[in-house]
Amino acid sequence: MKTFLALTVAALAAAPAALAAGGPLYAQVGGTGVASPSGNVHYVPLSAGSGRTMLVTVSADGSVWNGSTFAGDWGVPMIGYQTPVGISRDGRRLVLQSLAATAPTHFLVVDLRRMRVVDRFTLHGAFSFDALSPDGATLYLTDRVDASNQSRYVVRAYDLRSHTLRAGRIADRTQKSWVMEGDALTRAVGPGGRWVYTLYTNPGGTPFVHALDTVRGVAHCIGIPWTRPDQNALFNVVLAVRGDRLDVHWRSGKPWLRVDTGSWRISAATQSGFPWAWLGLLALPLPLWLARRRRPGGTLLPREA
Repeated sequence: MKTFLALTVAALAAAPAALAAGGPLYAQVGGTGVASPSGNVHYVPLSAGSGRTMLVTVSADGSVWNGSTFAGDWGVPMIGYQTPVGISRDGRRLVLQSLAATAPTHFLVVDLRRMRVVDRFTLHGAFSFDALSPDGATLYLTDRVDASNQSRYVVRAYDLRSHTLRAGRIADRTQKSWVMEGDALTRAVGPGGRWVYTLYTNPGGTPFVHALDTVRGVAHCIGIPWTRPDQNALFNVVLAVRGDRLDVHWRSGKPWLRVDTGSWRISAATQSGFPWAWLGLLALPLPLWLARRRRPGGTLLPREA
C-alpha cells in the first residue's frame, strides 16, 4: 500500500484471475481504483478484514492518505476488466458496489471530500453500475434478468434523490427487436458526460456499441460488423470520442471503424498521416532519369553544357 506501482501490479493480477473464474467483473477491490476527473488522484477500496472495506486516496507520487473504513465488502464498479467507474462528474462523490454478483445488490455513496457515507441502498435483483448522469441525480444500472445467463440484461434508471427505481427499461426504441445480451469490454464518454458509449461482445451474435444518453434516458445500439465466431480480438479495441464521431480503433492505434453520432451511420475509418503514396509517385521519374544518364559501365554521363 506504499506505492501506486504496487496497486497497479495488483490490478493486473486481478484481471487474469477473474477471467480464469469465468465470470464478468462487476466491482473490484484493490487494483488502481478509480481516477478523479482531473486524474491527480485515485480512490482505491482495500479489504480491511472482518467484513470491512477501507477507501484510500492515492496521489500521483504513490503516497496513500485520507482513508476511511466502512462496514461491508465494497468495490469500485467496473466496465469490463479495463474501465473503473462510479465517480461523479464533479469528483465529489463515489458510488461503490457490493462484490457479490448475485441478488440482492447493495450500493454505497461516499462523499470524497469528507470520506463519509452519505447514502446507501439495496436493490432486490442482480444489478451492476452502468453510468451516472452529469448532475449525479440518476444512476443507470444493468439489470441481469436471467440467472442462468449473466450476459442477458436490461438497462434501468434509479433516481438517487427519491430512491426510486424507475419503471420500464432504457432501450433503443428504433430497434425493438434488439435483444440486450453481451459483456462490456471498454467505454468512452462524450463531452460533458452526457453520452456514454460502451462496446459489448456478443458471442453467437453481433457485437455492438451501446450509446446511452444519460440526460434524456434513451439509448441506441450500433451493430459492429464481425463475421468470425471468436470475438476475443475485441478486447484489443478502444473507443474514442472526437467531435461528432466515435472512433473505434485497435489498441495499437490502427483505425478500424467510425460512427457518426448524429446519424449513427457506421463506416470504415481511413488511415491519416503523411501522404507517403504521393511522395512515392513523385519519386518514380528519378530512377528513369538516372538510367538514361548511365554509361554501359555504370558511371554517370556528364551533364550537357
